[in-house]
Amino acid sequence: MAREIPMPRLSDTMEEGRVLQWYKQVGDSVKKGELLAEIETDKAVMDLESVEDGILLQLIVAEGGAAALGAPIALVGDESELGKEIAAAAPSAAGEAAPQPSTAGTDGATASTATPPPQPASAAVAGDAAGRIKASPLARRLAAEQGIDLTKIKGTGPGGRIVKEDVENAAHVVAVADDPAAEPISSEVASLSRMQSTIVRRMLESKTTVPHFYVTMEVDMGAAREMRAQVNAAWNEEERISFNDIIIRASALALMRHPEANGSYRDGGFVYHQEANIGIAVAVPDGLLVPVLKNCDTKPLRRLTAEAKVLVERTRAGKNRPGDLEGGTFTVSNLGMFGVRDFYAIVNPPQAAIIAVGAIEPRPVVREGEIVVGDIMNLSLSADHRILYGAPAAEFLRDLKDLLENPYNLLG
Repeated sequence: MAREIPMPRLSDTMEEGRVLQWYKQVGDSVKKGELLAEIETDKAVMDLESVEDGILLQLIVAEGGAAALGAPIALVGDESELGKEIAAAAPSAAGEAAPQPSTAGTDGATASTATPPPQPASAAVAGDAAGRIKASPLARRLAAEQGIDLTKIKGTGPGGRIVKEDVENAAHVVAVADDPAAEPISSEVASLSRMQSTIVRRMLESKTTVPHFYVTMEVDMGAAREMRAQVNAAWNEEERISFNDIIIRASALALMRHPEANGSYRDGGFVYHQEANIGIAVAVPDGLLVPVLKNCDTKPLRRLTAEAKVLVERTRAGKNRPGDLEGGTFTVSNLGMFGVRDFYAIVNPPQAAIIAVGAIEPRPVVREGEIVVGDIMNLSLSADHRILYGAPAAEFLRDLKDLLENPYNLLG
């Protein structure tokens, strides 16, 4: 019996996915865990692994087509079903199943009104190497409907391919240009990528629906600097820890002491998470991604460091895996490497809080009645006031400060 391969959830904010490439074709054998397709989400491009064994019977969504979360994108079944399924439908570039052949009869009227199956995406972009425009089938159709010249659009998809959002943005620019009330100005209009569109939507949603408040504290990182130097001298080069690794580990332990800081406000109730899954804000071309390092509260610093390196490198290379961008319970955003002293980050819903990390700077401090130079770092906690209140937020930050100023407790 034929079984559906659904569009999976590959990130917390994903509502639909776009099939960029099929690694398998109809009639190919498929095994569970084998790479099946390349999927573009609102945040990144990821490989989709098959969740079924069998023969690939049908591609419901063609290359370039989109499908909602959970919607079927392919069918897998037994070899005996192969011919039947191919005759039933062809791939749709728009992400919908192609029309079924009519069974009403074979008279002339039925034949003349039957809708032919759409052309596969691979044919639509064939010959790109010879100078043809690289665009998804859906983008081509939208451009044709709205009279948009594809040669004047810069694609934001993989390899510069023009996708639906590029055409929609171009249509908006044309509409503004045709507005007689608009004043002519000298400017360059850049289309938003899918990632940038998601960032715009998510940040606006957070700032307009989440009641933010902020708590700031100074931390003396002198002991952490000494511990880091000793550890890095003893461990292998690939195991060397960064200050961000230390902050992630300390945050995880502090979160276990303060459930509200590791919680979420959802559907009129509180959700308290039993593990600390720390999101790491990573700058990528044209945007920001937050891969999630799981179970940071139970991992020793040495292992956490190794996993964080791999996760961040994979994110910067655009090779995130399913699960990399979901499940976060708290986020660390560090701009200290740019010399930023302090800043206030925006809460990443549905998380209760995010910590903004500034640069470690030599500043005068008072110790035992004397003024000395300390290695001072500012931490700023942005919190959702619906679940995390002022005093608990201050207590969380105080415990985080204590862990960072006594860093040898973080090694275990």
